[in-house]
Amino acid sequence: MSDQTDTNGDVTNVTEPPDQAGGRVRPAPGPGSVPLRDPANRVSRKAITLWLMEGAVWTVLLVAGSVLLAGWIGDARWTWLPGWIVDEIGLLPWAVGIVLAALTVTESLWRYAVHRWELTGDVVYARSGWLSRDWVFVPVSRIQTVDKAQGWFERLLGLATVEIRTASHAGSSTIKGLDYGVAAGLAEALARRAEELRDDAT
Repeated sequence: MSDQTDTNGDVTNVTEPPDQAGGRVRPAPGPGSVPLRDPANRVSRKAITLWLMEGAVWTVLLVAGSVLLAGWIGDARWTWLPGWIVDEIGLLPWAVGIVLAALTVTESLWRYAVHRWELTGDVVYARSGWLSRDWVFVPVSRIQTVDKAQGWFERLLGLATVEIRTASHAGSSTIKGLDYGVAAGLAEALARRAEELRDDAT
């Protein structure tokens, strides 16, 4: 596991590889350490559908590409390929489709299990990822702008992404897969709390 903190103190990114038991890694607390407990809030269950839809688009594109490739190889009858590959090249699109479909379902469910977020009085932090896990801790006092964003699929599903930006690029963070109302409330709370902390500091 690696920790990275930028020189402005804007954010701490922690990448946590999945452990073999499938559980969470909880390092022993030490001076100045941040406990990697689960953030309190899950993203919306509709995020699973969002990721399935996004994965389906890529699956269709890659299957279409494999159909073109299979037709090209079949027509060209490349002599440097083993004969059994050329003879069975028509199975390539099926194999690509099955593998990508299984991967899309697995990834969507896994990402929903991993993605979480929480806003405390002074810090917003989130966990995301798939094969690896990223923990992002952003002090609210460092936040400069908070935006909501919606892609096409997010609009269809009533979801939104909260984009958090600080003075440094490393401090920027996003929380995806939120219900639109939750995203709007979180963005408003972050903006209000950041303003309060800046006023207190002056």
